[in-house]
Amino acid sequence: MSVAAGGGSESAVDPKITIGIGIIGGLIGVYLTPFHSVLGPLLASLGAVCAIIWGADAIARVASYGLGTGVPSIGYMSVAVGVIGVLSGLAGGVMLGNIYLGPILGVILSAIIGAVIAILGKKIVGMKIPVLLTGTMELTAASAISILGFSAAIAGGIGMAAIVSSVVATGFIALLFIMNTMAIQHPFNACLGPQENRVRTLKLAASTGFISMAVVGILGGLFTAKGAVIAIIGAIAWFITIKMFLEASKEEAASVAWSGMWPKEEEL
Repeated sequence: MSVAAGGGSESAVDPKITIGIGIIGGLIGVYLTPFHSVLGPLLASLGAVCAIIWGADAIARVASYGLGTGVPSIGYMSVAVGVIGVLSGLAGGVMLGNIYLGPILGVILSAIIGAVIAILGKKIVGMKIPVLLTGTMELTAASAISILGFSAAIAGGIGMAAIVSSVVATGFIALLFIMNTMAIQHPFNACLGPQENRVRTLKLAASTGFISMAVVGILGGLFTAKGAVIAIIGAIAWFITIKMFLEASKEEAASVAWSGMWPKEEEL
């Protein structure tokens, strides 16, 4: 891995753990949405946070092979694929007469599109990134689950009609596109460097996921039980996780200066 982008240290977090959190936690949260008017959307939004953590880990593994300048680019591309895959999957569920097939179809379609993009990147563009194929598939699948989770939380269901009317027609889908991209790509973009070992990165990913969850609560109706619960829990969890991130940053930093200039070497 390139030392410049953050490949100088081995990841302290097993990718299988983040994959499991993203897929299992994310999809369970999404599929439980219709079963309770308040707890269902809450679990869906928590599932989206799980997917964001998975996506942040995936983007770190892919982008570690370069200078880190492509982190925002692959982030926006992957979430765009996720949006397209989700809407296509939901439409497929309607066509097959089973809305419960929609979410999983959306994730599968997103991963397939991600695979095609990665193959084009390797074969035509000539990108020499060993994990480009698996990493891009993971990233697009994680993006799809994050979009699904937050969309289901706002709509209160996983059917295409509910999501189109509550998320697409209102324009919230555009906000989710930008917000989820930032939540997924910002953690590694902020933490990359030779000593990046994924601990700080994933703590920051949790905080970006939870602050996004708080926004989703507002979009879902702040003065409703569903929206208020999602917003309040998201805000509390953000406060806890951002505090964890700041503490981890101070522990790993050579020095911390809250104001003024850092001391000169001879003053240390």
